[in-house]
Amino acid sequence: MKSVFLSFLRRVLGNGLPAAACAAALLLCGPASAGMVYFQESGVSAKGTNLTVSGSFVTSGTNLTITLRSFGDPTRFADDVLSSFYFNIADPDDGIRPVLTYVSGSGSAWEVRAGAADTRTSWSPLTQTWTAGSAALSDLVASKKDDEGWQFKTISPPPTYPGLGFGIGTVGNSAIGAIIPGATGTFDGNVVSGAAPGSMINLGIYSVGSGSDIDPQGVLDGRRLVRTEAVFRFGSSKVLDTLDENWVQGNVTFGFGTAPDSVLLPEPGTLPMLGSAGVVALGWLVRRMRRGGAARA
Repeated sequence: MKSVFLSFLRRVLGNGLPAAACAAALLLCGPASAGMVYFQESGVSAKGTNLTVSGSFVTSGTNLTITLRSFGDPTRFADDVLSSFYFNIADPDDGIRPVLTYVSGSGSAWEVRAGAADTRTSWSPLTQTWTAGSAALSDLVASKKDDEGWQFKTISPPPTYPGLGFGIGTVGNSAIGAIIPGATGTFDGNVVSGAAPGSMINLGIYSVGSGSDIDPQGVLDGRRLVRTEAVFRFGSSKVLDTLDENWVQGNVTFGFGTAPDSVLLPEPGTLPMLGSAGVVALGWLVRRMRRGGAARA
């Protein structure tokens, strides 16, 4: 039977908090610039790994770029891999979400092996092939059967909290509703499954920590993952130059593992503070789910 373990990471910030303390708290201190919002947070995965991740929203005209990074302790298990990201943007003046169009996704892919060095490789969904030794950035856009990559989904209607209107993911996330009640943003289906058995976690984002290599365990051994950073670009139905934290209102969720196994998401009580204090990601709720038996994506 599935069980969910909750732990709260609470932080108290004041207007006069020193810059060094802001850095230690892993937060963006002070108001976000127009056209840019940044989230950074830490937590513990279902496998006990210390996670640190970030997500940035940068806009120019009708273009939106989301950059996801994982740079905590070295990734060792599938449960530690950043594999989905849910978010919402809505114009604070009228509450309307823009229509987003998936334009591109890219990242540097590596094959990770236990007891061996990571090796460069590159994925092309156009030909559905991997090229060993290639330093070219992998195309992360999944759009047809057996594409290994990140699928984009517009969620309608979004769950009440968090108001997750959009999602990108490289795993099925079939159990997202057990972690976030009411969430409907699964990526089940053939688009992200890949042709090879068990390849769904491929092209998730992993961290090498302060080193240059990882020693993966279990099903992660032999997977092809994106090292540290992936960049996703979207077109929008409206100009987004004024996008700031009021557009996002803390509605972001980082998902790890396949079902997912862990998520990082804002606490409900912090959302009103985002608009008034001008500080992004004041406090987070870490939810971890442990499951018996084989993971089902």
